[in-house]
Amino acid sequence: MAETTVRRNRPYAPRLTPEQRREQLLDVVLDVIDADGVGAVSMDSVARRAGVTRPVVYNHFSDSDDMLRASLDRESKRALDQLVGAIPRHDDEDLARAFHHFFEVHLRAVAEAPQRWRSVFLIAPSVTPALHKRVARIRTRIANEFEAALRHSGRHADPEMLASHLLAALWDSGRLLLVSPKEFTHERLLRSLDSLFAAIVDYR
Repeated sequence: MAETTVRRNRPYAPRLTPEQRREQLLDVVLDVIDADGVGAVSMDSVARRAGVTRPVVYNHFSDSDDMLRASLDRESKRALDQLVGAIPRHDDEDLARAFHHFFEVHLRAVAEAPQRWRSVFLIAPSVTPALHKRVARIRTRIANEFEAALRHSGRHADPEMLASHLLAALWDSGRLLLVSPKEFTHERLLRSLDSLFAAIVDYR
């Protein structure tokens, strides 16, 4: 009697809704950036890493720039959501404590979502001015709140300039935490930011 061969079909991955597929592809964009840099993002690279065909990617994005824009839109919104509740306000009574809290929240946000913050730090300077403006909106929102808090304190004649300096130091601290976390630890960066703030506020 001939032996009967039983053929077993490979299991199919669960079908995703269009919204789920789009989110999956945007997650893959972050993976590609994290592994190979912004320049490696393409319709082909995202399709390969996601395990789908190119037409599936084209169903959601017109080209690689469209994917990068969508990725930065999503990640910049999520980044701001991580920070917005901790931004110092003009009516904070203890300004040093409020800024310390925000510095700490920012550094923890970067550490907890490194791919997100790499996209914020790396995508905007690397591609179109339109993408740069999206990140600039986050920076402007934070700078404006810094300025309002410093102005309300009445302790310095140029709160706008000081807010800009503080934001630059904060932004660079996040970048250093991503680039070399063993050398630039959370604690070291936080101490430095606190010292900078104290020097700025106490100086007349």
